[in-house]
Amino acid sequence: MTLPLAGIKVLDMTQHAFGPRASASLAEMGAEVIKIENAAGGDPTRGLEDLRGVPVGSFNPYYEQNNRGKRSIALNLRADRAREVAHKLVEGSDVFVTNIRLAALERLGMDYETLSRINPGLIYTVGTGWGLRGPARDRGAFEAAGFTGSAFASSFAEPGSRPPLCPPAAGDYMGSMFLAYGTMLALFHRQRTGEGQMVHASLFGSFISLAACCVDVSLAAGEDIFLVPHEEDGAFYSIYKTRDGRWIQLALVRDERSWAELCEVMEMPHLMGDRRFESAEARAENNEAVMAILDEAFLTRDQREWIARLERYNFPWAPVRHFTELAEDPQALENGYIVTVDDAQVGEVKVAGLAVELSRTPGRLGAKAPELGQHTEDILLELGYSWEDIAGMKEEGAIL
Repeated sequence: MTLPLAGIKVLDMTQHAFGPRASASLAEMGAEVIKIENAAGGDPTRGLEDLRGVPVGSFNPYYEQNNRGKRSIALNLRADRAREVAHKLVEGSDVFVTNIRLAALERLGMDYETLSRINPGLIYTVGTGWGLRGPARDRGAFEAAGFTGSAFASSFAEPGSRPPLCPPAAGDYMGSMFLAYGTMLALFHRQRTGEGQMVHASLFGSFISLAACCVDVSLAAGEDIFLVPHEEDGAFYSIYKTRDGRWIQLALVRDERSWAELCEVMEMPHLMGDRRFESAEARAENNEAVMAILDEAFLTRDQREWIARLERYNFPWAPVRHFTELAEDPQALENGYIVTVDDAQVGEVKVAGLAVELSRTPGRLGAKAPELGQHTEDILLELGYSWEDIAGMKEEGAIL
C-alpha cells in the first residue's frame, strides 16, 4: 500500500520534541526522513532518564515516539566537509525541518537563505519558541513559551492561585501539528507552482491559536477568563467526585432530554416534578441547588459503577482517567489510539498510536528509532562518497 507521503524526502535537523514530532508525523504518513544529529552526542532526549519523576528505563518512549522510522546521520557541522554533506542532502530533499535557534542555524550554514539558494523548491520548516520577530525572538523556550506566555496556563487556575505546569511535551506536540500542517500546505502549493518557501510556527503562537476562543472573548470583554471554583461552575458542565475518590465529568447541554436521562441515571425521577428544575432557565437560576444534589449523588457509588450506569446513555460524559488505564481502554484500543509495538530490547510495549485516520492510505508507526549515526555510512554512500572519503571524514572529525 502506498502511503500519502511516499516519495517525499525530509531532512530533519531537530531536537527535543517540538521539531522531532513534526517530522515524525510526516514519517508516519510515508515520508523518508533523515535526521541530522550532532556527532558530539545527538538529540539530548536520547539520554532521558525520567519524566516528571517517572523512570524511563531501557525503553525510551519519549525518544521513540518522536523519532521512529527515521534514519540518523551524525555530523559535526562546524567542519567544512560535514556542511558539504548536509548541503548535498538538501539538494535532494523536499522538506527541511528544524527547531534549532535561528542564530545557530546561520552559524552552521543551515539558514533559510543558504538552503533555498541550494534548492529553490525546498520547503524550509522552522519551529521557534516566540516567533520570528519581536523582543523575545532570540529567547530560549520550551513549553513555557506557549503554555505560560500565551496566558493559556492562567485559564487553568483560579485568580491569585499558582497556575499548573504544562503536561510534559504536550505543548511541543500540539505546536508540532502546526508545523506539519504548514508543511503540507507548502507542499501542495509547490505541486501547483514549483515554488519552495519557508514555513514557520512558534510555541507561543500555537497556544494563542489553541486558546483562540478564550483569547477572543477576553479581549472583546476586557476581562480575563479564569478557572472558577467547582461550586461556582455550571452544574451540568463540571467534574464530580465518586465514592472511591475518583471523578466523573458531565458535559451536558441544557435540553430536556439530557435532564430527563440524568435524573434516570441518578435514580431521582422526583426531580422531574420539582418546580425549581422544570426548565433550562429554572435550572440555571437554581444552579447551586442542582450542583449540591449531584455532588451528594455521585458520592454514593464508585467510579466504575457510575461508568456502568452512564454507558447506557449518549449524552456527553467521561471518566477522569489515569494514563496507565488507557492500556486497557476498549475505546482507545479499538480505534488504534493505543497500539502494541515490538521493541528488540523489552519486547511488546503499548504506545500512543495515530490520531488521524485515512480510509485508503492509513499511516503507520515506523520502525524503532535509530541509534546515533546508525545510517551515516549508508547515507554517505548513497550520496556518492567513497569508503576512502568516509574514512577521511572520520579522521577529520566531520562525522561520528
